[in-house]
Amino acid sequence: MAEAAVKEKQVKLQVANARAEESGGGIARIPRAAMAELGLTEGDIVQISGKRDTASRVVGPYAEDEGLDVIRLDGLQRANAGAGAGDMVSLSRVETRPATRVVFAPAQENLRLQGSANALKRSFFGRPLVAARHGRDRGATARVGGRHAAAAPPDA
Repeated sequence: MAEAAVKEKQVKLQVANARAEESGGGIARIPRAAMAELGLTEGDIVQISGKRDTASRVVGPYAEDEGLDVIRLDGLQRANAGAGAGDMVSLSRVETRPATRVVFAPAQENLRLQGSANALKRSFFGRPLVAARHGRDRGATARVGGRHAAAAPPDA
């Protein structure tokens, strides 16, 4: 999915580690007060801005985190946001639209991706991808799971 930030409101939260069993799930656990302030419900997509921007699906906090200004992220999400545990990040509500095409490529040169297109589709279907516009090709690239994904804009 490609996202466009709606910069109406922002919430700042402190990054904390997600539980190991939720690693790779692509979710961000945030306080219900932050969800209300941004006008979010569980399952909505937010932009997380640390040193870089990334996106995640929000869910409610662990019971012990309710009332704390923390966002629980797994290691991949923290890396994609350029934020570590204890850092502050900003959250913004985003409007999403489906990508019309996503192309996966290795994040490093001389590295080859293996696997079927269906396996990649199952892994990434429904996950938010952050698009960055590029010059004349009008495509976009996203960093997801250590891979770069290119998405064509809907009107291409």
